[in-house]
Amino acid sequence: MNSAKADLPTVLMVDDDEKLLASVRRTLSGSFNFITHVDGELALEWLAKNRRQVSAIVADLVMPTIDGINFLKRAYRSAPEVPRLLLSGNVSSVSLREAINHAMVNRVLAKPISVAMLKEALERAIETPEQQGPTEKVTPGMVNAAIDRSDFRTLIQPRVRASDFKRIGGEVLCRMPILQKRFEMEEIISGCADQPVVNRLTSQLMAIMIDLAPIYKDTLGAGAKISMNLAPYSISNTEFVRMLLRFSEKMRGNGVAVEFEIPEGQINITDQNFVKNAEFLAARGIRLLIDGFGAGNASIQLLRHEFFGGIKLDRTLVSRMMNDFLDDSFVSWVVQVCRKLDYLVVAVGVEDQITALRLQEYGVSELQGYFFGLPQPLESMEPKPNQISAEAGGAIQSSAGIFSPNHCSAGVS
Repeated sequence: MNSAKADLPTVLMVDDDEKLLASVRRTLSGSFNFITHVDGELALEWLAKNRRQVSAIVADLVMPTIDGINFLKRAYRSAPEVPRLLLSGNVSSVSLREAINHAMVNRVLAKPISVAMLKEALERAIETPEQQGPTEKVTPGMVNAAIDRSDFRTLIQPRVRASDFKRIGGEVLCRMPILQKRFEMEEIISGCADQPVVNRLTSQLMAIMIDLAPIYKDTLGAGAKISMNLAPYSISNTEFVRMLLRFSEKMRGNGVAVEFEIPEGQINITDQNFVKNAEFLAARGIRLLIDGFGAGNASIQLLRHEFFGGIKLDRTLVSRMMNDFLDDSFVSWVVQVCRKLDYLVVAVGVEDQITALRLQEYGVSELQGYFFGLPQPLESMEPKPNQISAEAGGAIQSSAGIFSPNHCSAGVS
């Protein structure tokens, strides 16, 4: 073990490779105060006495006295607020589940790892948001006022089938241009997500969608489906759920299937009204998707509830998977689980060809993101766009049309 430097973030690192520990201490001594151990049991004893000093914990998977996952499980019990990183040359799906569900590992780093990558991973794990002064918050009254002045409209972002990259539908997104001069759309939705005004706003959007149903069908083609975001608060309201059912039936009568996306972070599975009404909708053939799947700690538990019919992978998870071993392994494993459950899996935030091909390889059902088109007014979408096709070798050829970023209106995917 080495001595501490009080002016730097303290990192507890456990690995049976003494040369690696010495190299890390020497190279990163100007950025972190490393407390290193080759014995996991001794490291746990030190942590129990010094947990308030620790900013991050790093452990190798394979060690003689205690393996990395069991070490991090015990470290989590001793210091649950401290970020945990696991070093490994290879992690099985069983080990990955253990790391995520029990050791609550924040990130898995593949060995051999460069010092620069370890430094970047530690900085990401340790950094905290800067303290900010009081900021204005969205209130239900602001949203009601925006609805009164008709400050809302819909955009649509294409969704494509992952197997051949052909467009099969899209997500309908709400925009409030005037209110968005002061707040992000996410802030607006969060500000009214558990208030009656969210039902009023959703009702207005559904009315627009009913009027546009014939155009959705003509633009997206026969058998097209569209999705829209829905607050759990709305599903907990039985009267509103019956309105949702009537809306879905009207859309289906116009040849358009509707799916509802429920934000994972807002789901309260102990709300019996929510569960009962979600089961009611699912029993009538309405698919409910868990939106932002993988962003929280309860993701896996939500898959146990049969009224969900699919997931939309969190966009941040998708953006990190190409460079983060844990995120990449988690996506692969989740897709396998969902396929066994016959769940639809949609990946959101797909911005380049390499990510699209990786997700296609993993067996994701559908893809959505800037690579396939930005959110845009329905009237801007070509009825018969040129598609992005997968050639025999797996290469994607992008032609001009709806999937060309320069052809689309600006928006947020």
